[in-house]
Amino acid sequence: MDTRQALLQKARKAFAERGYAATSMEDLARTLGLTKAAVYHHFASKRALLEALLEEGFQETQRALSRPGTLHERLMAMALAYRGQVEPLTALMTAHSGRRGGDQEAVLLAQKALSRGVEQLANILEKVSPGHGRALAVVFASIVHGAYMTAQHIPGFSAEMLLQEGVDLFVRGLPEQSNT
Repeated sequence: MDTRQALLQKARKAFAERGYAATSMEDLARTLGLTKAAVYHHFASKRALLEALLEEGFQETQRALSRPGTLHERLMAMALAYRGQVEPLTALMTAHSGRRGGDQEAVLLAQKALSRGVEQLANILEKVSPGHGRALAVVFASIVHGAYMTAQHIPGFSAEMLLQEGVDLFVRGLPEQSNT
């Protein structure tokens, strides 16, 4: 794994565990045995690092939604891909934390990524249920995020089981012709 990918991987983990505002570039450098200069060689700022992670997630979601298969299969692939991403919702929440009250740029980035993700999914779901794509996208995103949060914080729940149930219920609730 190259240094850039290692930084992305460590940042993804640190942002999820400690939050965006509480993670410093110095912390990331130290965990990888790098100098701060080496980190800044790959990413000009922590914001640039967050942007790269959010873009990576967007592209992974796009691949899942574009693949061949039924709507159920594509939505399940998207839901499973969410696990390895820096979720914009979590980034938004954790950007508000920290010593100085958060990072407004990170908040704006996360909001933009959330909106972009909703529109990405809404475009698919609008074809299924015209006039309802955006609302359905938000409901589906809530199911996925909720499944991961429940599995992470309440013992005895598996994210995969919750996602399978959630995707099944969601797709069954759509108009019949859309389930193919």
